[in-house]
Amino acid sequence: MRRILVICAMLLGLIACEKEPANTITADATLKIISNSEVWFEAEGGTGAISYIVENGNTATSLEATTNSEWIEIISVGDIVEYSVKENSGKEDRRGSVTLSYGDLKESVVIMQRAKQNITTTFYAKTLDGSLYYGNKSQESYNYRVMLSEVGVSSSGNMYGDSTYYILDLYSATAANSEESATIPVGEYKFGFDTAPNTVYNGYSNLTITTNSIKTKPFIDARVEVTESGIEAFVTLENDDVHHIIYEGSLAIDIYSSTVTEGLSTLRSDHLFNISDGVFVGAYVGDLMNTGCNTCQVYLFEYLDPDTGEERGDEFQIDLQLSNNGTEIEGRYTPGTRQGNFIPGSAEDLGGQYMQQNSWYMTAGYVDFAPLVDGSVEVEKVDAETYIFNIECYDDLGNKIAGVFKGKGKFIEW
Repeated sequence: MRRILVICAMLLGLIACEKEPANTITADATLKIISNSEVWFEAEGGTGAISYIVENGNTATSLEATTNSEWIEIISVGDIVEYSVKENSGKEDRRGSVTLSYGDLKESVVIMQRAKQNITTTFYAKTLDGSLYYGNKSQESYNYRVMLSEVGVSSSGNMYGDSTYYILDLYSATAANSEESATIPVGEYKFGFDTAPNTVYNGYSNLTITTNSIKTKPFIDARVEVTESGIEAFVTLENDDVHHIIYEGSLAIDIYSSTVTEGLSTLRSDHLFNISDGVFVGAYVGDLMNTGCNTCQVYLFEYLDPDTGEERGDEFQIDLQLSNNGTEIEGRYTPGTRQGNFIPGSAEDLGGQYMQQNSWYMTAGYVDFAPLVDGSVEVEKVDAETYIFNIECYDDLGNKIAGVFKGKGKFIEW
């Protein structure tokens, strides 16, 4: 009988242990990571630390840390979790994670590491020049056009000969300090094909060399880090060469123009048209944007008397980007500066007055006008003199400008 009682007591004790394990945490226990949830490392690797808080825990439960990647190693687990990241010798960025566990609670930190870059050139810039162009405040994106070089620019803003310039077209959600001064906002900017904040815009970012003649080399990738003390950039050219640009100094930049924040367009609603007997002139002006394209400026007139110069009705100027030696404009064009794009409308500030540039809609006498900043233009050739332009574009206020223009004309060299 005594043996049976002992066995029963042992079973009861075992059952009690199963019901109330020593490391059980309460329902209101929490685990929270208070450091960054995503961390970037350069290719060389390094060490990192994760800060966390456990609330309503118990002394019987310990925090554990694990990783899902062999290139991440846990160094220690205590008041903080320390880890190391090995060198990335591959050609691709990589992603891993460190997971903290406290009982059934789990929280993770994403670890990102850049690929090892084959740097072919390191350039130490001594000067920073450029201009700030105010963007549309409704888009919360402001343009800082930065030019890094060894020699700067002339008093008139022109580049010097036999020099190298890295042009970085940066967009930020941070506006200028005031209407008189601006500082390039601190942060990381990544290569992109739009003008969203924290973007290095592909359209105007390039390497410009002024030896003998002006030559531009576009970027196919770019990463720019702006700190309080300067700028560090990694840019990749079309031949896969990687240039490392380092600049230390002031981040002050001139305000070139303060575009009307409500937009340049005078339209207050959509504009639709159908022109069947128009007149056009196409002018080949060469590499207008320094992107290796032949720009054809097409002028469309609803009515134009070639003898008197009288104009009536709708008019357009559309800058089409052709191949380097291209002269045929048939095809579909979208906004941008490369081949197959139309150059979006912009304006140059001439002391408070604006000169329209690139692609625009207007009426005779400029009663109404609007920059074409988005959409598409499709060009169809009917015969040697007749072309059809299917236009479906938007201005900087979001108004739609759409219709069909059919007209006769000719192409000239300027």
